[in-house]
Amino acid sequence: MTDDPDPVPADRTPDPDRRPRRRRPLPVVTIALIAICVALYGVGRLWSEIDSALIFAPWLGEVEPYRFIGSAFIHADFWHLIFNMYALWLVGQAIEPVLGRWRFIGLYALSAIAGNVAVLALADPTGISYYTFVVGASGAVFGLFGALFVIARGLSRDTTPLLILLAINLVFGFIVEGISWQSHIGGLLIGMLLAYIYTKSQKMWTNIAAAGAVLAGLACTAYFIYL
Repeated sequence: MTDDPDPVPADRTPDPDRRPRRRRPLPVVTIALIAICVALYGVGRLWSEIDSALIFAPWLGEVEPYRFIGSAFIHADFWHLIFNMYALWLVGQAIEPVLGRWRFIGLYALSAIAGNVAVLALADPTGISYYTFVVGASGAVFGLFGALFVIARGLSRDTTPLLILLAINLVFGFIVEGISWQSHIGGLLIGMLLAYIYTKSQKMWTNIAAAGAVLAGLACTAYFIYL
């Protein structure tokens, strides 16, 4: 005959390490954006017409406005792609679960467009900058980092490391030839604006209206510059 096991005390609390943990949502949009950029880079190496069809320059945007967003998905070389995709992965997996997929898509797209609108706005119509080609996701990525800053501030988090990172990259854009600092600033500002709106209202229709207003503002800005 065996002794009965001691009963478990009723007030025993579960081991915190054994509690089920909520799985972090998979950043599906971030992964999809990276996959698209990588795929287009690969196809572009075999078929250069892809890059030619999507590349942005101020003089091209007037007749082919889709380039304002399309150029964010192509990259100049392998390291340009790797650097931008790594940055996109770091910030994307941090804020996509917070914003949700649709808000994240709007943030990314409008930051990319804003980056190229800034390139257009700061280009000299009589100079070489009006005909200089611009490619890459950096404008959109800066928008995501701007959004991360606003969200972190709203949660009373320490944003000093993020500010230092942004400052270094902004300065880097000014001192290194071939980097479009204009798109960085444009994307950053719109990313911060949208994140501020998102954090003030969780209503989807309010966010959609705000994103639509931002898009209309960017479109009007480009239109009046081209007049």
